[in-house]
Amino acid sequence: MGVPLTQILIYLLAVVILAAVVVRVRRTSQQQGYRFGRDVIVRCRDGHLFMTTWIPMMSFKAIRLGLVRLQYCPVGEHLTAVRLMRDDDLTPAERLAAGRHHDNGVP
Repeated sequence: MGVPLTQILIYLLAVVILAAVVVRVRRTSQQQGYRFGRDVIVRCRDGHLFMTTWIPMMSFKAIRLGLVRLQYCPVGEHLTAVRLMRDDDLTPAERLAAGRHHDNGVP
């Protein structure tokens, strides 16, 4: 007595829907100029810039709220809301300043 076919189809449909949502979110975000992966620049609520790992739909050290996360800021040494920054919105000096501060690298 194995798993009923309808249950397998429901799981398969859920996986397909989840994959479609992930692809859609990633494509839309990249079209808006956001970058994902390691060493992306974020700005905390107090204006501090630092680099972190940002993977859509995944985080172990932060609470996700769309393009905003509650996360530890290594610059101000506080827990705060951080948001993903577009490269086009940053000056070369801001990119350099952000490069001096990295979090622990875990998404």
